[in-house]
Amino acid sequence: LIFLVRCKQWYQRRVRGGIVYGYLACHHCLRSLEPPLEMARRLTGDKSINLPIPDANPTVKVPEFRFCSSCHIAFCSEDCLQTATKNYHSVVCTKGDPEHPLQKLDELWRNMHFPPETTSLVMLIKIIGITITSGSIPKIFQHFYQTVECNGNTHKVLQPEFISKLEILRDGLLQIYGSHPLIQHLLERDNFITLIALIGMNGQGIGTSGFADYCNRIDKMPMDPNERERVDKELDKIYNKMEETSGMFLDVEGTGLYELQSKLNHSCSPNVEIVFEHSNFMLTVKALRDIKEGEELFISYLSCQLNCSSRHTRRKFLMENYLFACECSKCVSQSGDPDVTSDEEEEDEDMDV
Repeated sequence: LIFLVRCKQWYQRRVRGGIVYGYLACHHCLRSLEPPLEMARRLTGDKSINLPIPDANPTVKVPEFRFCSSCHIAFCSEDCLQTATKNYHSVVCTKGDPEHPLQKLDELWRNMHFPPETTSLVMLIKIIGITITSGSIPKIFQHFYQTVECNGNTHKVLQPEFISKLEILRDGLLQIYGSHPLIQHLLERDNFITLIALIGMNGQGIGTSGFADYCNRIDKMPMDPNERERVDKELDKIYNKMEETSGMFLDVEGTGLYELQSKLNHSCSPNVEIVFEHSNFMLTVKALRDIKEGEELFISYLSCQLNCSSRHTRRKFLMENYLFACECSKCVSQSGDPDVTSDEEEEDEDMDV
């Protein structure tokens, strides 16, 4: 396997759900600021847990945090603090006021959307901050695929149940930032819906975790088979207890817009994958198998669970969210399968209700 490309994100935003669930991470680059042992104890709710190989903790000390002097959110370095302040944070800082309009809008949106869909709001706020700070709507938007209708198919953001929620969100943002001419234009109804679709179709999930980094270091350490078995069992117990206690929210999760990554097409049998090996927003596209010169690179737009679901479920999701009928090698090979819905999709629909 080889590393193909590394790229920084254009926009990134931490999922508000991550903040609510107690993650400590850099507000700008998403670097986890929580040592592996503390993360394991918090996510399991068990203060007595110890890591199987304490020496595998990072040798580099946790950096000295920096905090916004107004709202007190954390940054991993002075550089991240200054970059965020210069580019957007000075405009969107809530000053630590729980009654700030952005705090109220965030709470309203979280009550309507189960994380990680809350990224739509926090991403929008950052885009608004960058637009106001720079004095222009960034031209880089033109590099992202952005449409809500294609070949007679309509993106799900135009469905009535979504439109009503988006109107609430748009009205709330207009009340806060509507006096700014550029934001008025950005939040015009058609522009706003297109922007939401752009985020939904191009946004890349970001996951960072001090504990996951610890486990990756363990995997690379040489040890005899008996020791490896012992360590793996202990780590499995910790992960199982995390899931029992904290559910799916095990990583510091966010979303980003990456110009280069967004150009990769989908396949249900991808030849590359997206990883975050640096425990921040730095994205790496990694080969899953040997790739021939001139061969197109494909990622999967689906979660692991969705990618293992039926052909019908996969294609239905891709049509609703990305406006295309998948004709990848996997879908073609399963073209004779019955058009049935996977059990997982039915469970997800029940959750949405």
